[in-house]
Amino acid sequence: MKSLKTQLAFDGKRLILRNFSYIFFSLLMPAGLYSLFTKVMSVGSSPQMKLFYVTYMDSMIVYSILISALFGIAAILKRDRDQGLVTFLSLSAYGTLPYYLSVAFWMLMMSLFSVAVMGSLAVVINGVSLHLDQWLALFGIVLIGQLPLMLIGIGLSYIRRYETLSLASNLITFPMAIVSGLWWPINMLPKWLQSIGELMPTYFVNQLLNQLTSRAKVNLTNLLGIAAWFVVTGLLVIALSKHEQRKGVALGEA
Repeated sequence: MKSLKTQLAFDGKRLILRNFSYIFFSLLMPAGLYSLFTKVMSVGSSPQMKLFYVTYMDSMIVYSILISALFGIAAILKRDRDQGLVTFLSLSAYGTLPYYLSVAFWMLMMSLFSVAVMGSLAVVINGVSLHLDQWLALFGIVLIGQLPLMLIGIGLSYIRRYETLSLASNLITFPMAIVSGLWWPINMLPKWLQSIGELMPTYFVNQLLNQLTSRAKVNLTNLLGIAAWFVVTGLLVIALSKHEQRKGVALGEA
């Protein structure tokens, strides 16, 4: 337990407090987009605008955790692996378990911070009303919904070159955000793009958040979609991890 507390304090400083670029892109930029677009696009009736304020809040929460996973966790794990931190910790008495638990904890905390920031902006700037049960539901769905996104980020961290990792993160993040309806309503896209977007994990999470914040009936298909992505990405990460281990053993024998 002491080793985990030490690791949490260490990672909290280096990953969050001293990592402004990570805070900016994963939290401040989506918050800025929410503040900007909800003021610029203030056209429509009062009920329409109230719905827009809530649904766009949901979209920016999902966009925030998407960036955090595919840019943040992927870069963090790759850097720590390349710089020998993971190898060093694996040789210590406590192993790498506290390290991975700590990284996962801070990624989860960043997602909760995102809910708190976006929700507070929606309440203060646009007068959105969120009851306690809705706040709790937002936190719960985000914690569950970000798991497949985190696993995608972990999978990306196995890419060899930083340049390729950056390119892959961009090529996945922004198209996924567009086709799943995070930047504008998905029904504005061509039908063939909508059919792709409706299979994305970000779409399932966003739909769940929309249903919870608007007090609509929760569609269990979205939960099943998240679960399916979790299984597929989990198996992919396991396969990549075993491949890296076999490659390491082969290099050691050589």
